[in-house]
Amino acid sequence: MEYLQEYWSAKEIKHFAQVVENKILLLSYQPSIGSLRNIKQPNIRQTVLHKRILLIYRVKSCKKELEILLFWNTSQSTSKFKV
Repeated sequence: MEYLQEYWSAKEIKHFAQVVENKILLLSYQPSIGSLRNIKQPNIRQTVLHKRILLIYRVKSCKKELEILLFWNTSQSTSKFKV
């Protein structure tokens, strides 16, 4: 949150929070709509939130839960990306 407050306006933060909320609601109904991150871990998926921001999440089907793992800015180096 500190990052957002440092670089984004209150209006941008509010819009982003609404986008996240809408996407999570959609995923709660259809958790498999995100694309697979890794074939060896089919429960970890990703979906585009906004332009260059991905939401990486884990589907826990036995508990009927979604676990948000991270938000990823796609302009960052993929060598730093570990899930």
